[in-house]
Amino acid sequence: MRRDIEPAIFWLTAASAAASLVSIAVMEILLSAAFLLWVYKRFPIKWPPYTAPLIAFTVTTVISLLVSPDPSVGFHPIQKFVLFAMGFLAVAFVTTEARAIGAFKLLVGVATVSSSIAIVQFIFKALKYQSTGLAADDPTLVNRITGTLDHWMTFSGVHLLVWCAAIPALTVLGKRWMPTVSVIGAALVLSNTRSVWLAAAVGFAFVAFALPRPVLAAVLVPMFIVSLAASPFIYRRISMTFDKSLETNYSRGAYRSVGLKMIWDHPLFGVGPERIDDEFLKYYSGPPLGFYGHLHNNFLQIAAERGLFCLAAFLWFFVELYRSLVRTFRNADDDTRWVALGALAALTGFVVSGLNEYNFGDSEVLVLLLFIVSVPFGLASHVQEDPHSQPG
Repeated sequence: MRRDIEPAIFWLTAASAAASLVSIAVMEILLSAAFLLWVYKRFPIKWPPYTAPLIAFTVTTVISLLVSPDPSVGFHPIQKFVLFAMGFLAVAFVTTEARAIGAFKLLVGVATVSSSIAIVQFIFKALKYQSTGLAADDPTLVNRITGTLDHWMTFSGVHLLVWCAAIPALTVLGKRWMPTVSVIGAALVLSNTRSVWLAAAVGFAFVAFALPRPVLAAVLVPMFIVSLAASPFIYRRISMTFDKSLETNYSRGAYRSVGLKMIWDHPLFGVGPERIDDEFLKYYSGPPLGFYGHLHNNFLQIAAERGLFCLAAFLWFFVELYRSLVRTFRNADDDTRWVALGALAALTGFVVSGLNEYNFGDSEVLVLLLFIVSVPFGLASHVQEDPHSQPG
């Protein structure tokens, strides 16, 4: 009976990861169902290599909450620890190449549909902006595409991860999947999110050395064509970078300055989880900012909010991920190496994007990241010798 239910848990896990692209509610429901079945059927726990730093990060976060001046406002980050279950589920149930391919087909398929919706959104938004000329309608600034999600940063964040991971997957998915990756890439271009543009470029470059030339061409040529077609919007978005009067530009300097001051005053355990907005104005006296709920940088946010001990655990988590994924890539056979390569590309994209956005605090992005980077460790465990563990 346990073996009969295993394929269902796998598909629930994969579906939860894919649902992060369209709905946080559906994502959480599917993740909860997979987790409850896993516990109910008492499947063994398979510990991913990043378990120790993840535990250290959890413990230091809890300590930061306990010593916070107002612990009552900081329980949300603690509640989000349940999302870490995604990594353990991926390691335990994505244990064959067939399952990995099935999961990636699902991710790319859902991302393609979501990206198509977003591209249509962009067309309507661009037409409306040309008609009104209002800043509130500008698709390169405050009216960017969101797909079915509620914010453009979430949209671009999750689709960045799928695009990065899908490029190495093309070596096994085949030519017919190349247009779908191009659609996802087109949506990333039209998202007009500069941090994601940079993250996509670095994530791609990080693994390009190991990709065959046809795959490189299949990725780069469509991206070049879309970028050329959207060049007026891209030029406009890039030119905004040098406009010091824009809040989105001068606010970044304010976040860095305030964050460093918070760390200086509260080095060990930070100002407390979820208390950046409460403390922000004590350290800031510049022009009014429309948002200061977080510091738009993963590392600065963790250090200011939870302290340097937690930041050390956070850094350990990423160092261990890179070390383990590189080792897995080197030890993998030709049939599964693409999974580790995709995980490295997605992880790099996440880290680079997180230098200008607190994407670790975004539940959809976190769940999808944990799934993608954990799949290689499931395959490396070689559980596939059990014939009943094959996909159902």
